[in-house]
Amino acid sequence: MISKPAVHQIEDIHTVPSQRKPAVSLRRRIHLHHNARTIAIILIAVSVCIAAYPVYTLFYVSTSDAQIDGHIFPVNSRVTGTVKWVYPGAEDTRYVAAGTVLARLDPDDYTPSVEKLQGEVQSQQSQLQSAQLDLAIIKPTAQSRLEAARGAVAEAEAELAESIADTQSKKAHVVQARAAYDLAEADRQRYQALVSTHEISNSEYDQRSTEATTSHEQVAIASAELKASHTRIEALRQKLSQRKAELVAASVVPQTIDTAHARVSQVDGQLKESLAQLREARLNLGYTTIVAPVSGIVGQRQVEPGQRVQTGQLMLTVVPTNDLWITAYFKETQLRHMRIGQPATFRIDSYGRRLRGHVESIGGATGAKYSLLPPENSTGNFVKVVQRIPVRFHIDEAMGTNEPLLPGMSVEVSVRLY
Repeated sequence: MISKPAVHQIEDIHTVPSQRKPAVSLRRRIHLHHNARTIAIILIAVSVCIAAYPVYTLFYVSTSDAQIDGHIFPVNSRVTGTVKWVYPGAEDTRYVAAGTVLARLDPDDYTPSVEKLQGEVQSQQSQLQSAQLDLAIIKPTAQSRLEAARGAVAEAEAELAESIADTQSKKAHVVQARAAYDLAEADRQRYQALVSTHEISNSEYDQRSTEATTSHEQVAIASAELKASHTRIEALRQKLSQRKAELVAASVVPQTIDTAHARVSQVDGQLKESLAQLREARLNLGYTTIVAPVSGIVGQRQVEPGQRVQTGQLMLTVVPTNDLWITAYFKETQLRHMRIGQPATFRIDSYGRRLRGHVESIGGATGAKYSLLPPENSTGNFVKVVQRIPVRFHIDEAMGTNEPLLPGMSVEVSVRLY
């Protein structure tokens, strides 16, 4: 027989499920009611967002196609050489200050050229000084020589003209003396006939004879003087020819001065050429010391001591972190109301922070036009797609020192149009 308590237990067991069903249904109804309310709230929120999105797009445009941009300065070798030393702090991700010596090339490749050109410059400077001194001496000397030759020619011409005039005078004197002699001789002969017939005294004849003799001597003297005058004329003509030859020789003074000037110009040109070569050699020697062009973070280091580098070879890059901006590529349909100076907000993906800024400039062409192979619509194979145009934004806020902004970081940009 089963005891009563056992029977009650069995009854309780059979009656429990029937008693629990109402409780389970109640909880399920509550749960369903809660889910329905949540779903309703979600639907309402989605509906509000969908209804508000057109209004939002009237006042804001946004894009996730954006990144932080900045200048990346390549540090190249400007000359060929062997790397002798590299700055230990010039490692990737390390910060270097502007003007820091990053590496040194072996200067012995360029020092001999500098020393050789220095010697050439000194020699040509001495030659230039000598040529200038010669010009300073030749110019006045040659001018004075030319003036002296011209004066000598003029003097010889004057003496010749004076001698010719004197000769003409002596010729007239000879003619006059001969005429006087002929008259005196005729008187002497006539008186000689008269004295032989004793018509006149001997003293009268002697007087006429003396006059004739004197006139004859005057003719001889005048003839001798005329002959001497002719001889002087020939001498003066020879002298004039000599002076003219000296003048012709001195007439090359302009050519002599031009030659001296040309010598000065030649040496001066050679000196300038050597100075230019010396400056170039000094520059090449200075290029063996490679310094950081700006302050920034080192990257892409590709240089080691003992390495042979060529002109233009990339050694490393320096990225400044204080000159950054944001470049966002907006659809062309989003630029309808965008203007320079409009405020913008940036969400930095790396930190999840938001920064403020403004539109700084808008690109001059679409990204497709800047591509390596821009589209050529004139071929007829044209498919219209929405183009994107780069827009540059200025960052008005600064990040903390532990949250640096680096070129290439992804950004979400939102621009307030009104």
